Amino acid sequence: MTLRCDIFCTVIDNFGDIGVCWRLARQLAAEHGLAVTLWVDDLATFARLAPALAPTQPTQALGAITVRHWTGEMADAVPGDLVIEGFGCPLPVAFLAAMQARPPCWINLEYLSAEPWVEDCHGLASVHPATGLTRHFWFPGFSARTGGLLREAGLLESRDRFRADPVDQVEFWTRIGVPEALEFPDRVSLFAYENPAIPGLLGALAEADTPRLLLVPEGRALGNVNAWAGTSLQAGDRHRQGALTLVVLPLLATDDYDRLLFGCGLNAVRGEDSFVRAQWAGAPLLWHIYPQEEDAHLIKLEAFIGRVEAATGMPALWAEAQRAWNRGDPDPALWRAVLADLPALAGPARAWSDEQATAQDLAGKLMHFWRGQVE
Repeated sequence: MTLRCDIFCTVIDNFGDIGVCWRLARQLAAEHGLAVTLWVDDLATFARLAPALAPTQPTQALGAITVRHWTGEMADAVPGDLVIEGFGCPLPVAFLAAMQARPPCWINLEYLSAEPWVEDCHGLASVHPATGLTRHFWFPGFSARTGGLLREAGLLESRDRFRADPVDQVEFWTRIGVPEALEFPDRVSLFAYENPAIPGLLGALAEADTPRLLLVPEGRALGNVNAWAGTSLQAGDRHRQGALTLVVLPLLATDDYDRLLFGCGLNAVRGEDSFVRAQWAGAPLLWHIYPQEEDAHLIKLEAFIGRVEAATGMPALWAEAQRAWNRGDPDPALWRAVLADLPALAGPARAWSDEQATAQDLAGKLMHFWRGQVE
């Protein structure tokens, strides 16, 4: 009998939550044979990552996934064998009531962290006070005692094939509207929150000796980019200054965003979904972690820096760049140093990606856990 899985996701404007849930849904269906229903409260925003989605259609098939608009009316919902609430979004009352008749394996998918405490909290059970149902907390992470990282089978092999195949690269860059991409010796992607450090990086790119192409998917960083460029750029627009050619892209579908990361020598990313994908790209990254009150996010940043430094020969400048990026340091001298040091950062970045790839992926761990709950 085919196992059924429900994944619930509340979309926020940063796209990370729906990005993670969409990737997880596709992997559970493709690699583990689950019949997955993805419940999403905002189909219009989701459609920016999945262009085949019809935002006005409340129930539809998207590949092997059933996508349903999550509204207040859920009287017809029949919970599956596995229920995943993405990042603590509360399940609907009617759905919880239906779960009591046939209790599923209930997972609360938490946010990724490199902090040591997640190893002790991963997998812990909690009894829901209103229903008596047991919920388990799933913490993605970078060690064997956590829930792992999302990584589809064959992802890194597809990365290496893409990089070795100029025909595939030309097709990709042409399709997303940048046919001249391979004419540049290096490319950089920029997907960040608003950040005062962005003008400093752009200035360093413009003043560099090496011509570079900067790819900027539409998003919150575009305000800083436009202020630096002195114009109002939109998807499809180009801006040239010194050694820098800047192209604004529409928000890409998830698979195309992966290829964008594969094709760049430096990736500035944010939040969680793009952060994980940049690590699988195996190239140097700048992580703009989601800001939290009392700078709690900086503790998470340091935990990640510490894990990478302990596992690789990453030069010290890399850690300083992460800190500077997150404190909004616009000093072009720092960013000139980072650009000059990219060749020294590339090897350790690839080593970190390779090391993480030796661990079981998140979806595989999740299914192993499910089997342990039902056997």
